[in-house]
Amino acid sequence: MSTSQHILKKHGIRPTRLRLKVLDVLMSTQKSFSFQEMCVFFEMQYDRVTIYRILNDLYNGGVIERVVDIDGIHRFVYPPECFGIHPSFRCRQCGRVSQLSPLPEKYMAELSDYYVDNAVLLFSGMCQSCQKGKDMNFISPLLS
Repeated sequence: MSTSQHILKKHGIRPTRLRLKVLDVLMSTQKSFSFQEMCVFFEMQYDRVTIYRILNDLYNGGVIERVVDIDGIHRFVYPPECFGIHPSFRCRQCGRVSQLSPLPEKYMAELSDYYVDNAVLLFSGMCQSCQKGKDMNFISPLLS
C-alpha cells in the first residue's frame, strides 16, 4: 500500500485513482496549489469540478491544509509541518511552502484562554533559492 493510500484510508477517504494523484502531487512537490493551478498541472485532463471536489474532500477530511494567500486565493498544501498553529512562508516564485519557527510560548499562552479552531499566519515573498541570480539589492519592506 502506498503512503498516499495509507493516508487516505487513515482519514476515512476512499483512495480513488485521481485522489491519489492529487495527494501525490501535493506531497511530492511540497508546494501549495490553487484549484486553477492544480487543473493546469493536470493539463485539463480531468473534469474541473472533480478536482475541486477532491481538494475540498481532502481538506474537509483533514488530509491537507487550506490557506488564503495575500491575494485572497485559497491554496491547498500537504506538508505535515503546515498543520497546527505556527507561521509558514510561501514563495511567490516557486510556490514552495516552508515552516517557520514556532510562535513564542508567551504568545501561545495568551491563546490558551480562547478556543481556536483555525489559525493561519502566512508570510509570502521570495525564498532564498529563487533569490539566487536575481537583483535583490533591496530590503524587505517588513524589515525596514
